[in-house]
Amino acid sequence: MNKLNIQTPDKAFSISLDNNDLSIIVNPVSEPQAKKAEQKLEWSQTLLDGETVTLSDAEEAVANLGEGWRLPTRQELESLLDLSRHDPAIDTSKYPDTKSCAYWTSTPCTWNNAARWVVDFGDGAVDGYHRGHHACVRAVRAGQ
Repeated sequence: MNKLNIQTPDKAFSISLDNNDLSIIVNPVSEPQAKKAEQKLEWSQTLLDGETVTLSDAEEAVANLGEGWRLPTRQELESLLDLSRHDPAIDTSKYPDTKSCAYWTSTPCTWNNAARWVVDFGDGAVDGYHRGHHACVRAVRAGQ
């Protein structure tokens, strides 16, 4: 029997192949485990009063927060998405100031080093923006 186990912050997956029989099991992670994964990062509020800015302006705003703050990676920012919601696609009880627009990430687009991934909290889409385009800013740092 071949078995693959995968764990995300909110689910555990087990995929097994035994005599050409494939089984996939999805189990929710316990609440304490999910909370522990969530607590590893500290998120800022939306910066610059929700104004959309270029990547350079976003990087400057994050730097002005002080030591340890940075733009999130694409995966980190995507982890805040709640696709059961729309406009904005995020839990507004945790992140009440989130605008329904794209937010900058630090992850470069492989097809253009002048572009970065953005996560759109209006509808949950992920796209590449040239550094001269405008998007909102939220910073992250290791949990304190």
